[in-house]
Amino acid sequence: MNLKKWYSIPGLVLAIAFLVFAYMMVSKSVEASHEFKVEKSKISEILSFKDRLLSFRDWVFTETAWEEKRVKYEEALQQADVHYQEAMTYGHYLLIGCLIFFLAVVLLYARKRIYFGITLGLSAVGIALLAQGVMNPILEMAAFEEDMTFKVYVKPKDIPYYMETIENLRQADDFKKSIFDNIKLIPYFGEDIAEYTDGTAESITSLANDAADLLDGYKEDEFGKDQIFRGKTYFYYQNKGIMDVIKLLWNNNNKPVAAAIGTFSVIVPLIKLLFSLIILLFPITRAKTLRKVLSYISKWSMADVFVVGAFLAYLSFANMSPGVQMDANVLFGLYYFGGYVLVSILLGIMLDLTIKEKIKHAELKARIEAENKKPMENELKEGNRLEE
Repeated sequence: MNLKKWYSIPGLVLAIAFLVFAYMMVSKSVEASHEFKVEKSKISEILSFKDRLLSFRDWVFTETAWEEKRVKYEEALQQADVHYQEAMTYGHYLLIGCLIFFLAVVLLYARKRIYFGITLGLSAVGIALLAQGVMNPILEMAAFEEDMTFKVYVKPKDIPYYMETIENLRQADDFKKSIFDNIKLIPYFGEDIAEYTDGTAESITSLANDAADLLDGYKEDEFGKDQIFRGKTYFYYQNKGIMDVIKLLWNNNNKPVAAAIGTFSVIVPLIKLLFSLIILLFPITRAKTLRKVLSYISKWSMADVFVVGAFLAYLSFANMSPGVQMDANVLFGLYYFGGYVLVSILLGIMLDLTIKEKIKHAELKARIEAENKKPMENELKEGNRLEE
C-alpha cells in the first residue's frame, strides 16, 4: 500500500492510544469489581444460614452474638461500597476518555471525511464499552430472611412417655390395692401394717390422680419460645457478569448454553467491531467480502442479544429456594453493555454512510485523474502528428 494515501493514520494512532487507555481503565475497574464481590461474599458468610443455625452461641447468647456479627457485617459492607465506588470511578474515567477520543477524531476529519471520523470513533468506543460491560458484573442477587424466626414449641403429648406417665398415674389405685393385698399376706403383722399405712397410701393415690389430671390438662398446650436471629440471614449470594456466567455454565457442563451466550454476547459483537475497523482502513474493493460478512452478522439484533444475555445471566441465579426474600440489583456492567448496544446500532448506520463517502471520494478522484490525463494524451497525440 501507498502510505501517502493512508489518510486514516492519524485517526488510527488516536484509536490505538485510546484503546490502550481503555484497557487500563477496564482492568482497574475489573480489579475493583472483584474486591467488591469478595467483600459482599464475606457478608453472606458472616450471616450465613448454616453458621447461625448451627451455632450454640447464636442460640444461647443471641443478642451478644448478633452484635458481634453486626460489627463485622457493617465493616464488610463499608469496604464493599468503597470498592464498588472505585470500580464506578474507573468506569467514569473510561466514559470521559470515550467522549474526548470521539470528539478528537470527529474534529480531525470534520473537514473532508466526517463520516469516517464518526465511524472510527464509534468503533473504538464500542470496543471499550463492550469490554467494560462483558468483564464487569451486571447483576447481583441474594436470598435471605430478615429477622429469621424459629418457633421452638412442643406439645406435652408429643414428649416421649408423657401419655404413658399419665396412664401409669391413673393406675395408682390398682397399684395400691395390689401392694396392700400382698402386705396383708404377711403373717401376724400384715393386717396391722395395711391399716396403719392406709391413710398415707390413700393420700399418695389421690396425689397421683391429681397429677394425672393436671398433666392431662396440659397435653394439648404448646410450650416454647420464638428464637429470633436478628438482621439478615443469608442463604445465597452471587454477583456475576457475562463472562462469569459463561464460565459457570461451561464448568457445570452446560456447554451449549455457554457457547450460545459467548457467541452472541461476546464473539459476534467483537467481530462486528473489528470488521468495521477493517472496512474503514482498507479500500472499498478489497473490503467487499468483509462488507458481505458484516451485513450478514448485522442481521442479529444487538437489542435481542442484550436481552438474551441479561435474561440468561438472570437465570443463572434461578436455583433459589422458594419462600425466602430475594434481593436483585442491576450493577454497572449492564449499563456499559447497554451502551455498547446503542453504539452498535449507530455504528451500523454510520458505516453505510462512510462507505458511500469513500465511494464518492474514489469516484471524484478517478474523475479528476481522468480529466488531468486527457490534456496529456492530446499533447502526446499532437506531438506524434507533428513528427509524422
